[in-house]
Amino acid sequence: MESSSDLLQKLKLSANLSDEVVNLETLQLDLKPSNHHQQRHDYDPDEEWLSMAVENLGDDDDDEVVNPFPKMIPNQLFTGQDDLNQFTCYVFMRRFGWSEGINGETVQDERSVTLQKGKLAMEKEAQYKARVNELLDEFIKWYLSQPVSQPLLQSLRHTFKEAINKPVVRNQTVVHVMEWLRHRIGDRGAHQHIEEVYQLMLCGLTDIWSAIRNAAVSRLAHVIDGFSLSELQVFFMSLAQICQSKESTWQSIEGALMAITGILKRFQWTGKLASSSVYDVSGGTQFILKFGKQELSQLPEFLTSHMHTIVYPLLAHRQLSIRENATKAFSAFLSRCEVKEALTSFTEALTRLRHGTGVSADQSSLPHLAVLRKDYRFLNAYEAEGLLGVCVYLIKHISPGFLLPNWPEYFSIFNLYLMHPASTVRQATSAVFKYLVAKDSNNPSMLKLVLQALCADWDMNFDLLTRDTTAKSTIYSSDLHSNGSESNPTSRSQATDATRSTAGSDMELRQQRKRHLSASGGKYCSVTSLCALEDDSTDSLFSKAWEWREGRLLAYELIVKFLIINHIHYLFPSYALPPSKFDGTVSTDDSLTPSHQSRMVIAHKPVQKSVSHGGTTLRQMMSSQGALRKTMSQDEALVEQDESNKKERSGSDHDLQETTMKVNEMKGLTRSGSDRRKRTIEERRSRTLAEGHMYNRPIPKHYSYYANSSHGNLSKKQNCIASSLLEQTRYMDKDLNKLFTVCESKQSMCVKSVISRNPLHDMNSPPQDVIALLNAIKALEKKSSGCTQLPNWLQYLDLDSMSNILCQMLLQTIGCLGDTRWELRRMGHQALPLITECIRWYDMAVLTTLWDKYFTPEATLASYGCALSLRFSIHHATKLDHFLQQPPASWKDPESCQRISLSIVDAIRGGIQRWCAVAKQLVQRPIIDKLSVVALEILMLANSFFSQLVTEMATYERIVLECFQHIFCHAYPDHSISKPPKGRDNLRAFQTPTNGCLNCCLKPASVNPYPQQVEKKLLTEIHSLIPVFIKSCQVDSAAALLPILVHHVKEYSTDEAIVRSMLDGGASIVQSLIEDSMSRPAGVKCASSIVDNIQLTFQEITLVLQDKTLEVSTIRQVLDMFLTLSHLTEGTEHLQLVFCAVSQRLELNGSTSSHFINMKKGSVEEEDSAFGSSHLAFRSNDIPASPVDDLRISDEDEDDREPPAHSQMLSESVALNASSGSSNTPRLSVSGGEREIRALTPTAAADEDDSGSDWDSWDEEEEDQTMTCSMFAEFMKKLKAQYSQVEHPGGPSPFQVELSNSRDRDRKLITSLLN
Repeated sequence: MESSSDLLQKLKLSANLSDEVVNLETLQLDLKPSNHHQQRHDYDPDEEWLSMAVENLGDDDDDEVVNPFPKMIPNQLFTGQDDLNQFTCYVFMRRFGWSEGINGETVQDERSVTLQKGKLAMEKEAQYKARVNELLDEFIKWYLSQPVSQPLLQSLRHTFKEAINKPVVRNQTVVHVMEWLRHRIGDRGAHQHIEEVYQLMLCGLTDIWSAIRNAAVSRLAHVIDGFSLSELQVFFMSLAQICQSKESTWQSIEGALMAITGILKRFQWTGKLASSSVYDVSGGTQFILKFGKQELSQLPEFLTSHMHTIVYPLLAHRQLSIRENATKAFSAFLSRCEVKEALTSFTEALTRLRHGTGVSADQSSLPHLAVLRKDYRFLNAYEAEGLLGVCVYLIKHISPGFLLPNWPEYFSIFNLYLMHPASTVRQATSAVFKYLVAKDSNNPSMLKLVLQALCADWDMNFDLLTRDTTAKSTIYSSDLHSNGSESNPTSRSQATDATRSTAGSDMELRQQRKRHLSASGGKYCSVTSLCALEDDSTDSLFSKAWEWREGRLLAYELIVKFLIINHIHYLFPSYALPPSKFDGTVSTDDSLTPSHQSRMVIAHKPVQKSVSHGGTTLRQMMSSQGALRKTMSQDEALVEQDESNKKERSGSDHDLQETTMKVNEMKGLTRSGSDRRKRTIEERRSRTLAEGHMYNRPIPKHYSYYANSSHGNLSKKQNCIASSLLEQTRYMDKDLNKLFTVCESKQSMCVKSVISRNPLHDMNSPPQDVIALLNAIKALEKKSSGCTQLPNWLQYLDLDSMSNILCQMLLQTIGCLGDTRWELRRMGHQALPLITECIRWYDMAVLTTLWDKYFTPEATLASYGCALSLRFSIHHATKLDHFLQQPPASWKDPESCQRISLSIVDAIRGGIQRWCAVAKQLVQRPIIDKLSVVALEILMLANSFFSQLVTEMATYERIVLECFQHIFCHAYPDHSISKPPKGRDNLRAFQTPTNGCLNCCLKPASVNPYPQQVEKKLLTEIHSLIPVFIKSCQVDSAAALLPILVHHVKEYSTDEAIVRSMLDGGASIVQSLIEDSMSRPAGVKCASSIVDNIQLTFQEITLVLQDKTLEVSTIRQVLDMFLTLSHLTEGTEHLQLVFCAVSQRLELNGSTSSHFINMKKGSVEEEDSAFGSSHLAFRSNDIPASPVDDLRISDEDEDDREPPAHSQMLSESVALNASSGSSNTPRLSVSGGEREIRALTPTAAADEDDSGSDWDSWDEEEEDQTMTCSMFAEFMKKLKAQYSQVEHPGGPSPFQVELSNSRDRDRKLITSLLN
């Protein structure tokens, strides 16, 4: 055998790949045992496969790597450390360095330059590369089968350092090193050279690339299982030193924190031992901590003594991932400690949050009052966010009884951070309040305590709510003259003197809006300026800060979401889903509830795939609910019957009979078009929940989180529905609901403060809401020594009714819709539908009272807010109406569900007539604004779904259609549709506010005319209702909308939803025209207005056909509409229009002849064949999957999902480039063979449907052109056949006549399509 130096020299000096293969095979033969020697030409693949199968038999039980070269170890082959370092470096860098590049460019191997390029040469090169990889894999297995020794550890560290610019090589080195240590950590050499093992592991844990750090952390658990506690302590202290060093990079700190988390999670609670060495954690049950095979009574002292000093400074780190991982590490630590440690940590976190307020824990002053001091400075946003994340975790795991004794102080601290200047801190604090409620979902008093404390002291300006918003608005006004021009805008008499033309200054427009908002929104400031304000009431002074208000809205949103879902799971328990990991690290529940913008459900094709649960269809999910429902406890469904409540139960039974009668009566009141809607109910039932907003995907939380199994202080007479937190609160407040009427009559619905100035209760006989809080505190006596002292503040507790609290929350949210800060306006629109839905489930009387009082014909902020909540509620009632007519078979208790749902539907049905009268007056105002749009939608909903209750249906229909036409004529004054009919005066002037909360115009007129902006706002809000509304309209009225709808198909071609609604609405009108034509007696002609509108529609269709941006499927539907309308008209002038339009469309596509298509196909096929073999070279660069499946970083993170198997075959350099750095990481893609390869980014799964690829696809372009020509050819043949059936004795058909009269260019192209 040659010397090691000669071997290395030969490998380095290999002239080409073939020489390298020869040298590696020679070394392989020298290392193989003598009985394995055989020449390459004697190689038999079948024999080797059988041999490998015999050798690897039983590997499933023992996954140790088989040593391919047992004859010699690397230390013997390369006796010098330098030679061993060089060979190890060569093996890993050569095996995994194929795809390494600089700035994303692949490096060309020098050994392949001598090969002549071409198809055959590329295939040959790919074969050589594959052979090199195969041989190098043998040497890697050789390394993995060796015992741990110092020379090997040093050579692997050397390889890692040499690959400083090769992330793929470093990643694969880490993967193989961790697998090697996993199997060999029990070797004596591993413990003898433990320091070298530490250093090698730290190389991967602190790498600059996140993918490498994750690979190391995911494999760390099984390595440290072989450590002794003393060895673990040394390794932990190394990680702690990295975290505490000021010279450490953020990447190394992140890796160290992840490793610390992995170490903590190897300590597992297990077993029940009756031993004095264990401690009691809850109720006498005993557990122990196990680390590997060692049993402990608690965490080692080196962990408990250093975790606080490590974590708390990192909670203030500037890097988000550091703060998140610090929170995870601390959460893992606390979950393995006693309850006392959690309480101590909670106290410490609050102490740090209290820092700077000048208030200590033993003082009676409240921390949030420090904001009023001029010298106060808020805590750093990063540190505050990290500390609040720790508080969220602790609140989720601490009994509420621990928090109640010091509730005023705790609330004051969280209240301070709910108005923090940083938005991220306010969001984190809002999650704290959510979990204060969610932690004890059977305590209505806790719910009221939190909500009332949040909404109290909000200084509501009722004058602002009831003031006419247009009185001080700048109104844009224009008139259409006979020549179609616009006059200069004029102002109303009430408007300000600041009027301007359409080309006015943008700066002046913004200043006017700012002045208007300041005048209408009151004087508000930032929280940092509160110290300069003076007010009689200190408590109401905080509400002048916009951050204080936005923090409340953030908390409202999360709490109300929880209440709704909790109630839904009790109301419809059949929709409960299998358990899944509860994730408390997020500050919002976007994954629970999708967008709450109510959208009317149209009979489109049902959604087949859900975006969560791995793409499980909702039907599959529901089909598996039978087994789940059987597992639900009987205690969740029924409670014992109470003798003292028999009377009330008999009354409720009587109410249930009346409810059933109402449901049966309602089935007979459906309008004539309800049969058409019934056909879609079954489809919708499979993918919806009967609540205020549509659930388009399953709720990924376990139902037990929203539906607690215990029943708190409920009366025993109540059924399972009363177990929801809202129902429990309603039952507790059954004697307090009258307070709502009293407060409402006083013109003030302000909620009082939670803590009164004087004692209110005798603690010997406290009210029911105080008893619920006392029970939570007394429950701690079982877990603590002695009696728990009752807090003094309970004597001053003054809880209001839930009706008043919810009403105040709604009014506060409505008030924010007109605020000067866009943050408050955004949150107001986001929280309003949620609060409205929560009130609907709680008590519809609260909403109906507000609507009757504040939904008026005046353009006030209160009227706008009530109109929005009414619109949401009518949408909700229409959905519940379907379930009342045909209850789903999956309902567990149909009668109870119907009773609850009917209360909402009845309230809407009872007031729809009077609310529509108000909406009618709002639409008929001379000014068109956001309130007009909402009122218009209310009329459309009433006409579409409650027509049997609306006496002025024809009037509402006329008003809606006239509003559409009025806006269109001013948006496009020169359009042929906008020309006034004969005998009709010009349209009235168009007026809309250009500032204020009801303003629809967000851009200056110089960018986009105001009427067009109003039209876009209108269509965006109500487009989904148009197809349903049209079905209830008279045919002559609906026909006037047909050309407008077709025009909008082209005008809004970039908005797929609007285009789909316009096409559906147009199809409904065409169907009505066909039915009208068939019902007319013979000889009776179509009305002239309908004929005129059909001709206008033909003109719009020809314009649509010329729009190249529209999809082929959209064009096809428009062509079908043209064919149908051609049956309904006697003239043939429209044929000339369509000939010209089709000709121009095909010319735009560049496909005027079949020769062009064939030529393009030929070029594409040639290029496909030229690049057909390129995938071979790429294939040889692929790095196969790791020897073992990737391990999870945390065995407790159940939400983590491994990438699919095919994703492990990616070019790893691309994956690493995409996963490095922090959040702002681009998503890369490369083309490989027949599939597109995407980078493994966190958003890659969500972006799989994205079409924004930088790679041009000639195949797709050619396919679209071919489909377009084929579609038009098919259309022309149908059109020709249609007119061939027309009587034309002895002469050409009308189609041939019009074709012969067309232009030569058009005639030739149409003829080529027909042939």
